[in-house]
Amino acid sequence: MLVQLTTREHHLIFTGGSPEENLRRFFWMWTMKEAYTKALGIGLGFDFKRVEFDVEENVLRVDGVIPTGWKFRMFILQHGEDTYEGVVAEFLGYGQTEIIHEVGSCEWLKRYDAVPFVEQAILRLSDH
Repeated sequence: MLVQLTTREHHLIFTGGSPEENLRRFFWMWTMKEAYTKALGIGLGFDFKRVEFDVEENVLRVDGVIPTGWKFRMFILQHGEDTYEGVVAEFLGYGQTEIIHEVGSCEWLKRYDAVPFVEQAILRLSDH
């Protein structure tokens, strides 16, 4: 995974900061890269090193350039003792790229348990 980070990203997670903060930065970088490339429909087939998320400047760059027309929502989900960080990427096709840090509960975010969700999806698909 570390070979998929840019020089700037390496610097941000390996210099200064506590181990906890550096790990948190890494997770934000990685989930931002995944959200962007999955929104493109490519996912892990894309060279992640081309995508850089500068957590200090709150800027995403692709091939050194800020892409236009995107909205990214960064959120934290607490479930019991567990904490999950996530990013949702949406291509709008116009305007400046916006990175929003969701604070508190997200009205648009719903949590599902995997097994009942998959069982329900299979039932719905078999009805069609």
